Amino acid sequence: MSISPELQAKIDALEDERLKADILDVLTGPGKRRATDEAIYEMIVSSHARVKEQQARLRQWEDDEVAAFAEYFKEKKLADFVEFIKQEREFNEIESVLAWRVVGLISEWMPDLSSGGSNGLFSKFRDYVKLHLT
Repeated sequence: MSISPELQAKIDALEDERLKADILDVLTGPGKRRATDEAIYEMIVSSHARVKEQQARLRQWEDDEVAAFAEYFKEKKLADFVEFIKQEREFNEIESVLAWRVVGLISEWMPDLSSGGSNGLFSKFRDYVKLHLT
């Protein structure tokens, strides 16, 4: 089924290339749809907007906070700290078992932090390691 010119124009007007690709994949993919192309487009765009708003509300970590966590990590779990730096340096990824231990340590360091906040700190800590410790 082809996409109407009006809907194609709306898709083309979007700035996010990934969002455009996702919409086109759904609209041109195989399978039976129970909603109109327009309704599918609206649902995907509104979901995308909600996710962007949620991400914008996530806690923004300051460099000094990330450095403070690095010190806490080093003091509490030196072997894991060293292994984390090694994995980041050598593989640019952290094995899942170690990652979960670090997330657990983040929760210990800041007990009331949401999972989104923990994930944000984990990500910022990886950036910190790349910039300062490798």
